[in-house]
Amino acid sequence: MGTKSRVGITCVIGCLLLWCGCGSPTAFHRSSPVASLKAISPNSSRVGGAGFTLSVVGSDFVSGATVQWNETSLPTSFVNTTYLTAEVPASALSAAEPVAITVLNPAFSNASNALNFALPCVIPAPTPAAAQSQARLGAYFFDGWSGSLTNMHFQGLPFGDYEDREPLSGWQDNTTCSVEQQLAWARNIGIDFFVFDWYFNALANDPGENLNSALEVTKSLPDRHGMQFAILYVDSPPFVIQPADWNAAIDQWMSYMTDPGYVLVNGKPLLIVYDMGMMVQTFGSADSVAGAFDELRAAAQAQGLPGVYIVGVMPTSYTPGCAQPAFFLNESVPEGYDALTVYNYSVGCVSESQPFSVLSAAGHSTWGDILRHNLSPFIPVAGDGWDARPWQEGNIWFSRSPQEVTNFVADAIEWANSNPQFRPEPSPAPPLVLIEAWNEVGEGSYLIPTVSEGTSYGDSLAEMLAH
Repeated sequence: MGTKSRVGITCVIGCLLLWCGCGSPTAFHRSSPVASLKAISPNSSRVGGAGFTLSVVGSDFVSGATVQWNETSLPTSFVNTTYLTAEVPASALSAAEPVAITVLNPAFSNASNALNFALPCVIPAPTPAAAQSQARLGAYFFDGWSGSLTNMHFQGLPFGDYEDREPLSGWQDNTTCSVEQQLAWARNIGIDFFVFDWYFNALANDPGENLNSALEVTKSLPDRHGMQFAILYVDSPPFVIQPADWNAAIDQWMSYMTDPGYVLVNGKPLLIVYDMGMMVQTFGSADSVAGAFDELRAAAQAQGLPGVYIVGVMPTSYTPGCAQPAFFLNESVPEGYDALTVYNYSVGCVSESQPFSVLSAAGHSTWGDILRHNLSPFIPVAGDGWDARPWQEGNIWFSRSPQEVTNFVADAIEWANSNPQFRPEPSPAPPLVLIEAWNEVGEGSYLIPTVSEGTSYGDSLAEMLAH
């Protein structure tokens, strides 16, 4: 074989390796793959909104890739091969128009597939369930979705095996559009208010994100679509309010509690405290906690409110087949709580996938214990699931269906109606009932519409509540 033949063979092999760019100075770049998009966050905005950072999730991104806004390149930061961020200026939001988001790898002529960005923000119209009167129905709202998608709370979600849990409003809820959409969705399935997890000194203790972001956005909205809001104080380290900071926290709470959209129980703004045991540990005694609550109620009275309705979250555990349920119940509550409730139900002595009936049985067991041992008003909670595999927490998860979750909520309403002695507000006011949770997508407790399940859970709940 002559030299010319060997060169030709070498070039053919080289062309196959370099996508047939043999002899071209751009052969290496042309070997870069076409990028592929899976998700963008946020995925919508109001017209005239403020500029923001767009998160782009996909695959085969390379250094130098640019995010395209209708073929206009945005300033882009390469995080890794599956994650880019881009800066969207306010000028791009000045007029309603279809927007296609793509990614273009350097020296490559073909852009990725396109994902649509909604401009303007689309808010659903009211439905019959928005006027339901069967219960004052609240849902816990985990306010932990405002940081970078590399934040710990997104573990296992955008870049993991559970990417299909992506909310239809986008992974992050730190924009007015995403929060407003969620308020309208919740109202349309019969939820009356969100109870936002609230964290003291959130930015200082977790600088990676604002853990009170969605609450702050809610307060700023001129239209909340009939939804109200309340606060659940999460007194877990590092967010525990020390006695020296108690008055500072009260001042922050008053800025919310004086809002016309804040939830009132017996005319008093609602505050839920998670958890009761930590409050005693922090303040040193039940009497000291009672004194702190007196200061809170006095501050509310100084603002023209009749006080504060304080609800304590008690820990629960339920161990089917292992032991009797054990609950922290006080026949008297020396700290001065007005009522008791729970957040969710801890189920032990089982592993791997379990039927939803095990979770609902934990709720029914809790309610039975309340009937036997408790003298305080009680707000029943219906869980809507538990599957924390994205966060690698525990070895148990529950299968669930929209009808099973709806039935659990209906049971909680029925329990409250059948036991009026425990209702915080007497009839004819509808009973207070809570759901855990609206958007705990990492823990698998959520009603928020998602990519994989659509609006199925909300639709089922709305159908029950509208009748």
